[in-house]
Amino acid sequence: MNYANPTRGSDTRKPFGFKRALLPSPGEYFKAQGLKLTGGGEWKNAVCPFHQDTNPSLRVRLDTGGFRCMVCGAHGGDVLAFHRLITGLPFIRAAKDLGAWEEQP
Repeated sequence: MNYANPTRGSDTRKPFGFKRALLPSPGEYFKAQGLKLTGGGEWKNAVCPFHQDTNPSLRVRLDTGGFRCMVCGAHGGDVLAFHRLITGLPFIRAAKDLGAWEEQP
């Protein structure tokens, strides 16, 4: 099966697109979003921004950026998924907002 590869053959362009390694660290990103993280262990607790919440029901992982709300069910695997959900942006625009999208030179 053939897949698109911007560096295949005589094409000398550099690869472009989403670069996961350029995503901000989950701890810094969640704090910048105003989440007050509490608790110990792998999962931290916060008040969920996706619904009217008074008790911390959002769980986040600072190593991967994964998150899940135990009340409204909002969930995702990294800060890009959180950013898309909170802003309503499509994938590429959200990746650009987070500095994780490289344009073709």
